[in-house]
Amino acid sequence: MLPNIDLNLLKLFSSLYQTASVSKTAQELNLSQSACSHALTRLRQRLGDELFIRIDNEMVPSIFAQQIAQSVIPAMQQLSAGLKPFEPFNSSKTTRFTIATTDYTAWCLKPLVHYFNAHYPQINLQLVSLEQRTPTEALQDGRLDFACGFTHHQEKNESILEHDWFEDKYVTAISNQHPLAKQKALTLDDFLSHTHILIAPWNETKGVVDSMLAKTKKSRKVAITLPHVLIAPYYLQHSNHLLTLPQAYAVQIAELLDLVLLDPPLNIPNYRVKLYLHKTRQNDPKLTWFVKQFNQFITL
Repeated sequence: MLPNIDLNLLKLFSSLYQTASVSKTAQELNLSQSACSHALTRLRQRLGDELFIRIDNEMVPSIFAQQIAQSVIPAMQQLSAGLKPFEPFNSSKTTRFTIATTDYTAWCLKPLVHYFNAHYPQINLQLVSLEQRTPTEALQDGRLDFACGFTHHQEKNESILEHDWFEDKYVTAISNQHPLAKQKALTLDDFLSHTHILIAPWNETKGVVDSMLAKTKKSRKVAITLPHVLIAPYYLQHSNHLLTLPQAYAVQIAELLDLVLLDPPLNIPNYRVKLYLHKTRQNDPKLTWFVKQFNQFITL
């Protein structure tokens, strides 16, 4: 059974064994010689041995002290090494960051990835599929460094830290051949009288549009459910479906697919794209360095 001994007394033992001098040990441990002597007395009483005998002005270890030194000194050295602060992150070394994303947040990350490629060529950014909204366990155990996701409201999670990136609104897209394409605005009746495409990244049966409609005791008819934002607008071609999607992507794809973009006829909260990491790893120099670069990038 491990004896109940003050760790400071073992530090004193280790130092005194190696210096053979009370004055040098006191100086090394930042103690007065009197305090050092009192501590040695306590250790002698605790272990029931003289430990060190003064001979020719040196503190010579007893047989018992020599015996325990073989274990105590390496243990104290190992403990000291283990308690050293983190080494600073070196961005010039080849390093991989693993970031979980949806297809849409991976698309959003393009400028950041290009920025890292240009400024930090030794950094490899590995984007993997975000299989759940907040992958807490994978962020904690290091399988993931970050997750890049989105939310419609302020989230509360005791385990996760959030870094806001940007906020954007939703628009409703239709084909240029749609019966509503000539209208300047959508009415709620228009919105509900046509079929819709639902984007469900995590296989949800309802989206934010459905939640907002439910508050007014209304619902829409979903004809197609897709897991990805980027492919969804292509399903509008040659159809009379409506698709409500992030404006940032919609304006990029509208001309290519000959789409008309309209404001939804109901109040839909804006979404926020965020970077997530686990609180237990927030002081990891690798992650703090990345967050610093991320924050600098989004202010450019």
